[in-house]
Amino acid sequence: MVTGKSPMTTGDQGSGNIGEMEQRGLVKWVREKMNGTGDNELWLEEIIDPMMKGKCDLRKMGILVQVAMECVVEDKDAKPTMSQVKERLLPH
Repeated sequence: MVTGKSPMTTGDQGSGNIGEMEQRGLVKWVREKMNGTGDNELWLEEIIDPMMKGKCDLRKMGILVQVAMECVVEDKDAKPTMSQVKERLLPH
């Protein structure tokens, strides 16, 4: 939702579970943008749906994307609990 891209149309092509591979392509793309620069707003501006630019709080959007990326890690023990997700997403 943040990127405006469908995980079913973005990503790697190849054998195996196509939907899963394509979704990992979107996750990989976002992760590469996050790790590619030290400027928090720059990578966010690159991944945010153009329709949302200038209409959202970049600080809050950054938190949302970071939580989302933590939720899609392969290691289930490294994923945040729903309580942790809720705590991070609620306004303070």
